[in-house]
Amino acid sequence: METTVVKGLKVLEALAVSHGPRTLTDLASQCGMSKSNAHRLLHTLEKCGYVRRASDERRYEASLRLWELGIRVSGRLDLRAVASSHLRDLAETTKETAHLSVFDGVEALYIDKADGTHAVRTYVNIGDRAPAYCSTSGKSMLAYQPEETVRKVAANLKRFTENTVTSLSQLRNHLELIRKQGYSVTTGEWRPGVLGLATAIKSPSGLVVGAIGVAGPEERMRQGDLAATIAAVVEAGRRIERDLGFGPTAASEEPAPVPQNRVPRVRKATAAAA
Repeated sequence: METTVVKGLKVLEALAVSHGPRTLTDLASQCGMSKSNAHRLLHTLEKCGYVRRASDERRYEASLRLWELGIRVSGRLDLRAVASSHLRDLAETTKETAHLSVFDGVEALYIDKADGTHAVRTYVNIGDRAPAYCSTSGKSMLAYQPEETVRKVAANLKRFTENTVTSLSQLRNHLELIRKQGYSVTTGEWRPGVLGLATAIKSPSGLVVGAIGVAGPEERMRQGDLAATIAAVVEAGRRIERDLGFGPTAASEEPAPVPQNRVPRVRKATAAAA
């Protein structure tokens, strides 16, 4: 067992359960280590964002980074169960395949799905992954990630179709529009002929815990009420947020649908999720 890691976790746990900032001497004594070791570990944890100095600069306390990680894990563990009925309602309402995903590294990871009722429909398997920069669920979640994550994703932009994003500046423009709208729209960016719609599922602080969306053949979805489909996706996301205990947020206000002339047409549909 890596003793340095164990000691670092011991210091972090001591701070996490403390009722207030702690001095170096107190922490070293409680954790059974020398002050020099404790100071070195605290310095590393501070650099990594898990510990911060109190206002007097002499004491230490845990930052909210632990809470952020905890909410990500708890949200992921509870998300599938909470979202299940909303996912199936969305598939029934839109008649298209609905999918639930989480952000993992630089990709969207599908953790649940509900098939549409059409004979010709898009397909996605639980456990499949999709690039965050050109899949509708991935982009809906990437829009709320830190700049460093966006840059990491943009460092390896592979072109799948003529509509795939190919530059950081283009990706940033797309993500800005998604934040403004409250949902993402992709038309054949990953798979030709597929139109996808998705909205991020966020905590009150804006932390993304997942995304819900639908995908189907573009021509068929255009023939239907695209604005109503967008509204159904957004509402499903907000209902999941409420059922997760997040309550209403500023992001819960229903955005205006994008005019259809802003959604470029793509070629024939293929059996894959957007």
